Amino acid sequence: MKVRTICAVVSAIILTGCEPPEEKPVVDNKTAEAICKAKDTLPGGWTKSEVTPEVQKAVNLVIKGMEKPARLKKMLAVHSQIVNGVNYALEFQLENGTIWSAIVYRDLEGKYSITQAPIPGLFCDH
Repeated sequence: MKVRTICAVVSAIILTGCEPPEEKPVVDNKTAEAICKAKDTLPGGWTKSEVTPEVQKAVNLVIKGMEKPARLKKMLAVHSQIVNGVNYALEFQLENGTIWSAIVYRDLEGKYSITQAPIPGLFCDH
């Protein structure tokens, strides 16, 4: 009986230790570099943008999807990329002082989807 109990406990410990670590969303360096080195003259590239009603909808979607309820304090930076729709790279600060970045896609019909989950910090050093 003791052998079975010990085997069960050891098996449980081994299986628990084999769980993959919680994945945190990460922006690959190429994407971050493309966003940060945006030049208005490159067709299909990232460009610095203003906060528009579309950008506001995009950031609201991101904040709504965050794990804990949050409120926007201010937008820090917006970059956009014209594709078959628009990608928005958003950098924003919440009322609790934390800074986040995310990428949202708006299709040609005006539907929004998060393509890069929010990550702590900025894409770019400003």
